[in-house]
Amino acid sequence: MGQIGQLATAATAAGRLVLEALESERPARSLSRLSDSPRAIRLLRELFIVTARRAFVGRDPRAVTRYVDDLLASQSLPTGGEAARQTEALIRSATGEPELAHGISDVRRFELICYVVGDLARSGADAVVLIDQAEKRVARFDRPRNRTIGRRSV
Repeated sequence: MGQIGQLATAATAAGRLVLEALESERPARSLSRLSDSPRAIRLLRELFIVTARRAFVGRDPRAVTRYVDDLLASQSLPTGGEAARQTEALIRSATGEPELAHGISDVRRFELICYVVGDLARSGADAVVLIDQAEKRVARFDRPRNRTIGRRSV
């Protein structure tokens, strides 16, 4: 995608890992291999929100259904049924209907997010810009860790 020279522009190590995965031949598979990095998973979730909102906010809701059918077909997955419903629910949850994604297991959610991010962040979008936005969301929404130095007396 022409961004390999820009790997150093991602602000965090997790951002560089995600960008590298997006530039691989099979991005969904490469993204799924990041499952052992909590920071990469957190960034990937925020990247999913950024890419889904950029692609679908303000568009006809049927565009999500058409996109999901095309995405699943391109991945040689069944275009109807549970996978399609769950993928559409995740995208619609990112665009303002969070209740739709309740009940989708974390493992399944991660798998579907990898497919969507692997496709949307590569297709015509500048992945570096999207990752930068996602890194800013992570920084804004992460709570500082509660650290206690020493013991408090009560």
